[in-house]
Amino acid sequence: MFSKNKISITVLVTSINQRKITIDTANYYSNICNEVILVDEEQPHLSIDEIKILRKKGIKYIDYKNDNNEISIKSIYQKRLIAANNSNNKFIVHSNHDERYSYHGLLACSQEMENHKDLIFCAGQAVAIRKAEKEIYFTRSYENLSEYKNINEVKLRLYNHSELYAPIAHYAVWRKEFFIENIERTIAVHDSVNSAGIFDEVIFEFSADLLGNSKALNELYWVRNRVNTPRPKPKRDKGEYSFKIVENKLNVLLANLNDIKLDILINGIYKNFPNVQTKNFIEKIILFIKLILRKFINLVKKEKKRKNSFDKIENLLNESKIVYDKEDLKYLLNSMNL
Repeated sequence: MFSKNKISITVLVTSINQRKITIDTANYYSNICNEVILVDEEQPHLSIDEIKILRKKGIKYIDYKNDNNEISIKSIYQKRLIAANNSNNKFIVHSNHDERYSYHGLLACSQEMENHKDLIFCAGQAVAIRKAEKEIYFTRSYENLSEYKNINEVKLRLYNHSELYAPIAHYAVWRKEFFIENIERTIAVHDSVNSAGIFDEVIFEFSADLLGNSKALNELYWVRNRVNTPRPKPKRDKGEYSFKIVENKLNVLLANLNDIKLDILINGIYKNFPNVQTKNFIEKIILFIKLILRKFINLVKKEKKRKNSFDKIENLLNESKIVYDKEDLKYLLNSMNL
């Protein structure tokens, strides 16, 4: 058991499958936060006795039935909306079923938002756990979150997020009422354009910028799990057509803002997702070569740095100048049963 006082944050955990890992994640959060809500899509749902066990740990269980019987953008957000509407705290955060936020990261974000009422959501720094040849190693995730601060008028918030893109809004600590508003608007936009693409996440992100200010602190906040079997993905259009889909959705999202230049946002997406920037044959060839070179260089770097020890993540955090607590980090890693 973690010995610190529980944080007044509601953690929303939603799942499609891998229930054991999902419950392990909910148990982790129940030891550090005062409310955990698990929305479970996997069939068959838990029994009454199993639900009672979770309830004793402070975990509220909600079963969810997907009428379409397939993973969709709408069902993903609907589960988060259901959980948020059942929360009792003013701060909430959504967690993937197999990932972890640190105690001190969550605490720092909630305190930052208590001290700065103009902040709508707040996150911290992220690292990823990976595995190769039975060895665990750690990498930096979303370096754009370093010193990320998006506090300005709406237009500049949108442009800044596009330039320094990271999925901060999806994984941040939110003020509940704004989180609910953002999900409802995101669902409405996706409903208005009946297509799904690989960049659909940016609708929630840019919609979040419309609501207010955000920032990322220097604390270790988010540990991404890249060890488990990849989750099934929603069926989405890939490649260049995805840019057209997201452009259509941004037109709906930003319809009431006449001074926003959509091409600036689209170009920012191009810049941050270079592996799918495909305008013509020559660019495709150049892009393919760059992608192969980048993968080779990254592989060489990873092979040089890879080491199967607990000190590895501490070295990474120290090199990245990320603030962390050793007890907190140890508890987090042990809870993942790697």
